[in-house]
Amino acid sequence: MTTIAANLKCMASDSRATLSEGLSYPTDKIKKVKKMLVGVCGHGGDCSRFLDWAARDFKEPAPKWHCKPDSDDSIVALVLKSDGVYVFVQTDPEPERVNAPYYAIGTGGQPARIAMKLGKTPAEAVDLAMEVDDLSGPPVQVLEL
Repeated sequence: MTTIAANLKCMASDSRATLSEGLSYPTDKIKKVKKMLVGVCGHGGDCSRFLDWAARDFKEPAPKWHCKPDSDDSIVALVLKSDGVYVFVQTDPEPERVNAPYYAIGTGGQPARIAMKLGKTPAEAVDLAMEVDDLSGPPVQVLEL
């Protein structure tokens, strides 16, 4: 449903939001929130709740999620700060640091990670992932830290 990729300098995403009814539309999946970049995929309302929580520096209270943590629509997020890349899943209380200089999430996350392992930028990785992931679509969005 999404491809979001980040290295230590920037974050990139596709722009296609897909609804369960087979509808899709362009949307922003990455945002600059305070001094970090945040990208999130999953249930649209839960994505919005996550972005609001990120704007509060992940302080309590944590959002009340619409989707169950292990459901197909549960959210996964990337957070890029000056000290690294972090990943968030609903079953963890806060984002966890990734001990690598890049990471990617979403249905196109795996091909994007392979592309970055081969030296591609996050934008190039998302573009390549869209070639094999039907749930991700153009245009590619890019934000710099």
